[in-house]
Amino acid sequence: MLQKGSIYFHDKFKFKNGAEGEKLLIQLNNPKGSEPYLFCKTTAIESGKPLTPGCHPGISLFFIPKGQEWFRENTWLQLFEIYPFDAASVLRDSWKKCLVEKGILRDLTIRQLMNCIRRILDIELNFRRLILKS
Repeated sequence: MLQKGSIYFHDKFKFKNGAEGEKLLIQLNNPKGSEPYLFCKTTAIESGKPLTPGCHPGISLFFIPKGQEWFRENTWLQLFEIYPFDAASVLRDSWKKCLVEKGILRDLTIRQLMNCIRRILDIELNFRRLILKS
């Protein structure tokens, strides 16, 4: 648990607009010391998104087709918004069963995802450094 590529379900996820709800998240880093845990959201809403597997750096998405990895539906990792969590909130949410691990991406997919993050321009530099160093 709590490693890069892990897939989590959060049932009380706080969105940037203040709303709260259910969301699948992907852990993007292996934090050290007081570094934050970094997550991206996923979506299964297609609405014109590309169906070619892998990296789409121009729109900051990474696509995983249904039936691959853990996902039952076509799933896009939304890399244009990275969510930092401090260790205390991750542990608290895990203990309360608000944050539950569902699976982990294969090593190859994690490497492809890291290569994709290198190509995306709208990821905050500090987040990019924390993601790519671990």
